[in-house]
Amino acid sequence: MTPNNETPLISQGWEVRCPAMRKTLSTWVLVVGLLGATEALASASFANRNLGLGVAGFGIVGDSTSVGIDWGVPITLEGGFYIESGFEVFLRIPLMFAYQKFGVTASDGPGIVIASGGQFGIKYMFLDESIRPFVTLHVAGLYFIRDEKLNNGRLNNFFAGPGLGTGVDFFVGESVSIGARAYVDMYVTLNKPVSFAIGGGAVATTYFRPDEAGAERIAATVHPERSR
Repeated sequence: MTPNNETPLISQGWEVRCPAMRKTLSTWVLVVGLLGATEALASASFANRNLGLGVAGFGIVGDSTSVGIDWGVPITLEGGFYIESGFEVFLRIPLMFAYQKFGVTASDGPGIVIASGGQFGIKYMFLDESIRPFVTLHVAGLYFIRDEKLNNGRLNNFFAGPGLGTGVDFFVGESVSIGARAYVDMYVTLNKPVSFAIGGGAVATTYFRPDEAGAERIAATVHPERSR
């Protein structure tokens, strides 16, 4: 129990006991497992797949009172599915620590809040070499774990909107790359001014391809005439 039966808050140092935060962390662990399972599926796929871990930082530009935070630090789990001709579909799911300016403590003070969300979109790579510059077009979302009683309903918890990004990946091995990127996301919610998140970060990615025997089996199944 927390003092005076108050809802545990990260700013008070009770984040481990907070049910909402515990649920968020459990969901994030589940996502880790689901993304990790794609490694086993990669041997049965034509397309290249990749998994990554990234860290970034962003600041809010415009009317920051819409979102209620000044800045955030997302740690992202990422997955990608290569289509063809330089195009890739990607999904990024963050566990985010954000600085909220008010409504975190019992005295309406600032503090750190937890958020999640994601980016889902298309990535286009200009080169298919060891250095791969790219641009992205995606849909972004943010969901905050906040105490509604403390902020008196002044802040919404969910935000979504379009986003653009650019960056470059450097291959440091046959199937491993490190990269840097920058992005701009526009957040829209009902009855609030539009705000923008401008950020950037780094990511490490590993790539999975079908093994040679598996690729031959798939080719023989799809095009049996070629195996004769």
